[in-house]
Amino acid sequence: MSEDIILYNGPTSPFGRKCKITALLLEIEHREEKINIYKSRFLDEFNPLRQVPTLLVNNKTISDSDNICLYFDSISNKNSLYPQKRYWECMTMISVANGIMENAVNRFIEMSAIPENEQRPKAISRYEKKILRSIEWIENKFEEFASDELTMDQISVACALDYTIFRYTKDWSINCPNLNQWLDRITELDIMKSTLPGVSFKYE
Repeated sequence: MSEDIILYNGPTSPFGRKCKITALLLEIEHREEKINIYKSRFLDEFNPLRQVPTLLVNNKTISDSDNICLYFDSISNKNSLYPQKRYWECMTMISVANGIMENAVNRFIEMSAIPENEQRPKAISRYEKKILRSIEWIENKFEEFASDELTMDQISVACALDYTIFRYTKDWSINCPNLNQWLDRITELDIMKSTLPGVSFKYE
């Protein structure tokens, strides 16, 4: 019996995009449902944090983008996206990319969902410093990170950089020429073009 796989996603979530790209790359049959997380109370039954992405596999729930990507990798007949020779380096790079996305999301919420007079300039500055510092860290490790084979850390970094451009800035490219050129190539892939962010729901 084939599994019924539903990926609950948001229209702009970089974490959800990472999962969608992974599913496409590994040719995992699934149904994607883009939802308004602020009004999707039904999701509480499966994920009490009410976060996207959330994956439903028949009656089983898998939450967190990293767990979802690992699940997709485990059921695929394709080569693993987690290279064994540099597994821990890959996982560390994924964590740094996740941090970039998390700080970029937090910065966007702070600046778009909170009245200007209640915003915290120091918090915004911390988010921005962490983002830019992390991107430069990846640039410094570019030679050990980049390869012709698309791996999970590359997918994560591509989503993080693209989301940073989408919600914040591309000024990082000045000090990170290798990453900038690499991202230009990656974003030409169909899996990147077909998963571009849509229109976000209003924060409520």
